[in-house]
Parts: sequence; C-alpha cells; structure tokens
Amino acid sequence: MLNQLFSLGVSPAKRVFGLDVMRAAAILIVVDAHATVALKEYYNGAFWHHLLPDGVELFFVLSGFLIGGILIRSYEKKSHFDAGLLLNFWTRRWFRTLPNYYLVLLGLIGLSLLRAYRAGVHHSLPQRDTLIRYFFFLQNFTTYVPDFFTETWSLAIEEWSYITLPLILWLMQTLLPASWPRQRIVLAAILTVILGTNLCRLVLSAQVPLPAGELGFRGIVLTRLDAISYGVLAAYAKHYFPTRWTDERLRQRLFVIGLVLTGLTAFTSSVFLIGYYGEWGVQPAYVFYKRTFYFPVIGLSMALLMPYMDGWRAASGLWARFGIAQAITHISLISYSMYLLNLTPIMISFLERIPTSSFETAWMKVFLFWGLVLFLSTLLFKYFERPVTELRERLSAKEPTELIKERKNERVNE
Repeated sequence: MLNQLFSLGVSPAKRVFGLDVMRAAAILIVVDAHATVALKEYYNGAFWHHLLPDGVELFFVLSGFLIGGILIRSYEKKSHFDAGLLLNFWTRRWFRTLPNYYLVLLGLIGLSLLRAYRAGVHHSLPQRDTLIRYFFFLQNFTTYVPDFFTETWSLAIEEWSYITLPLILWLMQTLLPASWPRQRIVLAAILTVILGTNLCRLVLSAQVPLPAGELGFRGIVLTRLDAISYGVLAAYAKHYFPTRWTDERLRQRLFVIGLVLTGLTAFTSSVFLIGYYGEWGVQPAYVFYKRTFYFPVIGLSMALLMPYMDGWRAASGLWARFGIAQAITHISLISYSMYLLNLTPIMISFLERIPTSSFETAWMKVFLFWGLVLFLSTLLFKYFERPVTELRERLSAKEPTELIKERKNERVNE
C-alpha cells in the first residue's frame, strides 16, 4: 500500500540519469544545510560540509542547461523568435513553478494568521506591501529577501532569469543585422546577460567600502541575473558543437577539471577558511572576490560538469542495484517540492517549536526533519505538483526535444 502511495510512475527510460544525479545532489546539499538548524549549539561544523559545493548554484546551472536547451531548440525549429514562442515558453515554465509556489506561500500566510488568531496576538507576517512583493517575485529584487520564506530568494532569481533571457534574445534578433546566423544571436544574448550582470556587480561593489562585507549579492535578483546563464552557455555548446560535446575523452577531462574547481571554490569560500583571511591580511581581497568574480567562477566550474553528466544516460553497475537509481530519480522528481517545504514550512514553522534541550533531542529533530521533508514532498509532488504541471500539455504547445541535426533519441529532463 505504501509502495503504491509513493510510487511516482515515471519511467527511467525517459530521463537522463546523470542530470537526475545532479538535481538530487543539489537538493540534498540544500536540505542538509538546513537540517543543521535543528542542532543549534550541538552542531560541530563537520569538516566535510566545507567541501560541498553550493547546492543552489548547482540548481542554477542545471536549470540554465535545461531551459537554455529548450529555448535554443524552439528558436531553431521556428527559425525566428516571436511573441508566440515567448508566450508558450513562459506558459510552460510557469505551470511548472508557480502553482506549487503559491500553494505553499498561501499556506504559510494562512498558518501565521491562524496561529495569531488562536493566541489572540498580532501576526508575525511582513507588512502588507512587503508581502505583496512575494506574489510577483519582487521580495529580493533590489535588496536581500525579508525574514519570511527566505529560501525563495533563489526562485525569484530563476523566475526573473526566465523573463530576461528570452526578452534579450528577442531584442537581439530584432536589432542585430539580418545576416547574422541564429547561433551567433544566441551567443550574443547569453554573453550580454553574463557580461552585463558582472559589470553591474563590479560597479555596485566599487561604490561600497570593502569593510561593509559581501553585500548579500548572492541573493539579490539584479545582481544575479547571470545565475542560470552559465548553464545556458553549456546548452549552447551542446546544440551547436555536438561532436565536441559527445567526445568521451573531452567529457571526462572537463568533468575532472570542473569537479576540482568546484571543490576548491567551495572550500576557499567556506566558513572554515574565512576566519583565517583576516590573519593572513587578504580579507579585503576575499570580500571583493565574493562580491564579483566568485559567481562566474562557480557557475563556469559547474558548467564544465554538464557534458559528462548529460552523457550519463542510464544507471548501470552499482548505481542500478539496491534501489539506488530509483531513490535518486525519486529525489530528483520531488526536488522542487523539497525546496519549497523543507526550511520555512517544516523546520521553522514546526520543528523549531520543539526545544533543543539535549544532544539526543537535536538529532531526533534532524531525523524527523528528513522524514517529514521526504514524506510531505512526495505527497505534494504526486497529488498536486505533477497533476497541475500536466495541465500545460493542454494549454500550450509541446516544445521540441531535439534539433533537426540531432539524434532522434535525444532526451531531455524537463
């Protein structure tokens, strides 16, 4: 009965296992970081945590790769970029992300109001004008997200990236010479976003003294519009240079380089080393780096992983045994629901109300947290997210899964 309840009924044959591994790794890293909230003073800062990459940045690159591939294929198939293509693209993206988001957002607002009513006190929600911004993904457009549903800072960045990149591509097609091939127009759009956002960060960073710290650029929409573009750049390489993309030796080399660079970037930016930068006299240089060049470094490092992971089409060997592949695919499928539910709805709204009175209680909360996240996310995906997402097939045109010059069996995890 439980097996039937939690079975998602998705065939692994229609998915790219390597991309599922990336998505599962990204959400597990994020949830693991939030799980430490339950430990409070009993968290000892496990050293291996400092070697983990930023799960959110991994999500950005993976999303950019998948969404960028869809944009490129749609553009190439239609031979031009117009309002119809743009509207269809947004419709399909929003059916994938908005219903789940608004359900959880409204649930949190309702829960806060109900608790305040029952306790006879004023609610703890943000002011009305601030709360309204959450409905338009403006909560962190120019400043860091308020102290409510804080994890949505990254979703706001993604949503605005889905708006700006296609619009810039449309603008490029309109303004650039008609003799320019579509491949060059796509590259111009990607580089415009990357270079423009990096220039914006440089200018803003130079306006504030370095002792002010990192400025929270990581979580502000206007300073992170390039977040998914490094994944889009990987999609560009895949679709316009297919021979190099499928070169197995090149894939392996790029994967090793990307893995090393990602690990080094994570470690050198970890809390473990930050304390030493002041002693070594490099703190100002580190702050400037974290405001500016850190973002393209981590984005490009993770983009180097994409050729190998995209070529990992199916699980084999140990991955295919003991239910490992099924578990990875399951977590990948429910990852968006896990992202929305784990921190504010589960950890902060419920588990934080349990006093962390001992080491044993702290770890009990951690195990309960993981159980609730996996259980409730599976239910949310199966009985709400997936059915609502499937409505888009009736209300929008199906996007191409291959370019004309690509293999007939090309598969996409979107």
